[in-house]
Amino acid sequence: MEVLTELFNILSKDLHFNVTKLDSKTYEQNWKVPEGFISIIGLENAKMPVFYYGLTDSYKEEYKLKKVVTPKGQKQVFARLYYIFDRRDIIEKEKYVVANAFNGLLLLIKFDKNEFIEKAIEMLTRGYEEDDFIKEVINKVKEKNMFDSVEETIRFMANRDYNWIIGKIKYNVGSLEYSGQGFYLLPIKTNMQITPGLKIENGKVIIDLENSHLFKNFIVYVDTINNKIIFNKQRLCNKTPAILEIMSKIDDNTCPWCGAKLRVVKTKKGEFLGCTNYPKCLYRRFPKK
Repeated sequence: MEVLTELFNILSKDLHFNVTKLDSKTYEQNWKVPEGFISIIGLENAKMPVFYYGLTDSYKEEYKLKKVVTPKGQKQVFARLYYIFDRRDIIEKEKYVVANAFNGLLLLIKFDKNEFIEKAIEMLTRGYEEDDFIKEVINKVKEKNMFDSVEETIRFMANRDYNWIIGKIKYNVGSLEYSGQGFYLLPIKTNMQITPGLKIENGKVIIDLENSHLFKNFIVYVDTINNKIIFNKQRLCNKTPAILEIMSKIDDNTCPWCGAKLRVVKTKKGEFLGCTNYPKCLYRRFPKK
């Protein structure tokens, strides 16, 4: 409920939203009710005058290191994050949504850069000490990218994985100019079917951030860094976001991780394009051989 409370503190200040916390005891229901309820009102070019949704934030976060061997035998390690909901819990809450003729049930998740990078660094550091596969990969990344220490290499890998994930999500949301951090409200169903990108496995509903096409069907995204609320115009309104205009603002001299300018860095081992935000941003790009 902490995530829901934080979100409601933001949405309650916006004229387009009415928000209410729900509780089965309060409403004397025999079935489970979603943790929250929102109505979305007065959107420009809206397909309906009011949208009603139930919200649930009853997920558990699971961080993992994904070990991969490519067809060419190259070993790779990636930090990944999964949001896991109980399927039976979701089904019970959907009964309430259907009985009250809501537009649907939304899965509420929060994505935070600092938390992801901190967890990734923790996993990679432990993996370097305990797992020969992970140690070998980190040492190769260190050598390839000319880092001076394992610690800096691990920090680079954590940032790399974060930026890869968030970049794909932002592209699918159609909001490349925003941070990608914050709250996402994702529908459990689209066109009466489980929303494409959600995984149903062993009694669980799983949001795997690698399945970034899931975010094409987002309903609302709240950017907590830029204090912006973005609506899915394709789902809620009669016009779509101008994704091509957004992408045209990105060029080869701009850091894809943080948006700062790139500069040529010369070292004894060679030269590469590095971010002017170094050491805060560790992005670097090498010339193709």
